Amino acid sequence: MSISTCNIVSNPSFETGDLAPWRASAVNVAKITNGTTAYSGDYYLNLQTAVGNRGNTISQGLRNLKRHTHYAFSVQAQLPSPSGSEYCSVYVYMGRNATVGSIASAQLFHPGEWTEVSGTWVPKREQDFLSIVAACDSEDSSVTGNVLLDQISFAPVDCYGLE
Repeated sequence: MSISTCNIVSNPSFETGDLAPWRASAVNVAKITNGTTAYSGDYYLNLQTAVGNRGNTISQGLRNLKRHTHYAFSVQAQLPSPSGSEYCSVYVYMGRNATVGSIASAQLFHPGEWTEVSGTWVPKREQDFLSIVAACDSEDSSVTGNVLLDQISFAPVDCYGLE
């Protein structure tokens, strides 16, 4: 899925070279990087996971959502190579509850390969928070992992195919 002109996510591919308006769950865990590793464009996000096989999150407030309208979500995610993790997971949700607001999830097993994580969501409010969580599993729980993210899209389903 390519990024739609109807995409309501700001800075979806981090091409500004800055994290804003995304917010990270902890200090110094979200690093904007440029280079040939990017899925699209020049920049991507390198999100460090937490010790104890726990995740870290980036979030962005979305406004002007059309209630009861189907939205399509997608993000490109990669377990970088080499990786000290057995695998990493990406979880995406809306709102403040990861269970009730779940949009999509995927496990990343193959280092160096971009994987599309996608799903759909029907908002109940005109503004909400989009959150993306990355967590990695390792035999050594004191080790942190990394997940690369690029090309984030959240757009009305009826917008696709109209471009």
